[in-house]
Amino acid sequence: MKRENQLVAGGGVLFLLGVLAFVPPILDRQLLILAWLGSWSQPVGLSAMVVGGILWGLGQLQQLRDGPPPNVGAMVPPPEPTTGMPGTTGLAQPNVLSNQMSTEPAERR
Repeated sequence: MKRENQLVAGGGVLFLLGVLAFVPPILDRQLLILAWLGSWSQPVGLSAMVVGGILWGLGQLQQLRDGPPPNVGAMVPPPEPTTGMPGTTGLAQPNVLSNQMSTEPAERR
């Protein structure tokens, strides 16, 4: 379950409160709980919408930054086998410097 960022939740609530304070006075209405704002209802509502939108946006950016990295290599095809030196099979050759032995018997000519 994905946990929501506190900035996203707080910004969304503040934005919604700002809408509830800003829109009803345009329609000649007033919410009873916000009536104490009086003539300041629209400026306070607009300010709350702006601050809430900024907080919501910052929270979304933080979620993107802190989230798991995108799976970029998912669409990259696997590499083709190396051919090594001319005249050898398509398998990679052992490292001669570290004295590794080949996993298959060497062909003798």
